[in-house]
Amino acid sequence: MRLRLPTLRRFAADRRGVAAVEFALVVPVVIVVYLAGFEVMEASTVYRKVTDTTVQLANVTSQYTTMSSTDVTNVLDASSQIMTPYPTTSLSIVLSEVTTNNKGVGKVAWSQAYQGTALATGSKVAMPTGYTTPNTSYILVATTYAYEPVIGGAFVKPIKMTNQIFMLPRSSSSIPFTG
Repeated sequence: MRLRLPTLRRFAADRRGVAAVEFALVVPVVIVVYLAGFEVMEASTVYRKVTDTTVQLANVTSQYTTMSSTDVTNVLDASSQIMTPYPTTSLSIVLSEVTTNNKGVGKVAWSQAYQGTALATGSKVAMPTGYTTPNTSYILVATTYAYEPVIGGAFVKPIKMTNQIFMLPRSSSSIPFTG
């Protein structure tokens, strides 16, 4: 036992490998924090693209005086260019015109969808505060995107991102769909 005690003391006093041990303990934590930061940045970038898609589609649609099915297709297909470089396979867009009645209740005048389900014509729409002016038409664009994390996709289920905007037509009081 006496021969082992000096060896143990010498081993306990030796500081040559401390930096390597500390590095081995800290590096996994730093890598996880870095990857989590990357995922948060990537998700916020995708959400920004979804927001841009929503606003730009409403902006373009509000400039029409009438919409044909070709016009709607062209407007909705523009979403793939706005979403670039992210895939649009999990992107759903509903483009609608909502008209308020004399009591300010919104009802769908027409609706078209991109990779989703259009709103039923005549169905009620919950109007936000300030958008209940009687007998007024609004363009409604609602987008949904299921973001799958790049790195953590195996551990985290897709994150559902949604956005919507109401916008007044610019060149006419309404934009009829000639379908």
